[in-house]
Amino acid sequence: MLAAATAACGKDENDRQQIIITTGFEEDELFFIGDNKCYMPEARLYIRTLETSYEDTFGPAIVSREFDGINVSDKLTGLALSRLAQVKAMNLLAVDRGLTLTEREEEKCVQAADRYMRSLSEADLRDMDIGYDMLLHMFEEYALAAKVYNDITGDINPEISDDEARTITVKVITVEGRDQAEALQIANMIYSQISDGKDPDAAADEYDEASVSKHSFGKDTDEFPEDFVDTCFKLAADEISTPIMKDNKAYIVKCISSFEQEDTDANKLRLVAKRKSEAFDQVYNDFVSSLYSNFNDDLWAEQMFLDRRLDSTDDFFRVYEDVFSLL
Repeated sequence: MLAAATAACGKDENDRQQIIITTGFEEDELFFIGDNKCYMPEARLYIRTLETSYEDTFGPAIVSREFDGINVSDKLTGLALSRLAQVKAMNLLAVDRGLTLTEREEEKCVQAADRYMRSLSEADLRDMDIGYDMLLHMFEEYALAAKVYNDITGDINPEISDDEARTITVKVITVEGRDQAEALQIANMIYSQISDGKDPDAAADEYDEASVSKHSFGKDTDEFPEDFVDTCFKLAADEISTPIMKDNKAYIVKCISSFEQEDTDANKLRLVAKRKSEAFDQVYNDFVSSLYSNFNDDLWAEQMFLDRRLDSTDDFFRVYEDVFSLL
């Protein structure tokens, strides 16, 4: 977000011209995108909701931990603000496309706000400094954001063939030597034993340089290089590849299954979702590139977030999904 200040002219009590510097923020306003504003209580709710959700999943100490030098709490805060900013921008996009909530959708927002309000303790409401009207507004904005996404992606329903979505399962023997020559030499010895009928796991177990792993993936996976994936997809069930060299490692692949129906069906859904997301991103990114935004750094610097999970047994996002799933 862009930080900027605006200047305005005025006169003091002695009618002398003076320059008034203003950030353009209302009280408790954290940021704005276009003419849509976000207030600090909204940010507190998103942040505490995500942190409480993570604590429920990974344990109460997760928020204070660091992974690869990244503080979990900072990461969740960034995620919360990013999600909030996107909802605000998507509401502007909804206006641009002439979208509004129906009477039935408004009723659902009221149901969601009522349910979530009842779940919050007095301490929750006090710490987040939030009330019913703002909760209702947040559910309305979240619902409208979902509506604009569906409006953009509703006609996208591509036919995905079994071959395009096909998922395979392979066993991979990885050989890592001191150099490429050693890795290839050991891989060739293992391949020779397997070709003579020895079990792949048993053959690999004879060498400290070799390890065995099992993987299931589709053609669009980014887990392995494209040429490696192409080789795997050419194998029939139980077929074994000759050693494949990549950098200083050699790979031997055994195809366990050349077609996993359940995984393939799931992959079709994932591919459809991916194409919808790509279509939405194109429209959304073009739209937000023209919007002006500003972040209230001074207000943010003053914030002292309490290290206290929400007492609510409900979750803002889960409440929305539950209520609107019956629409």
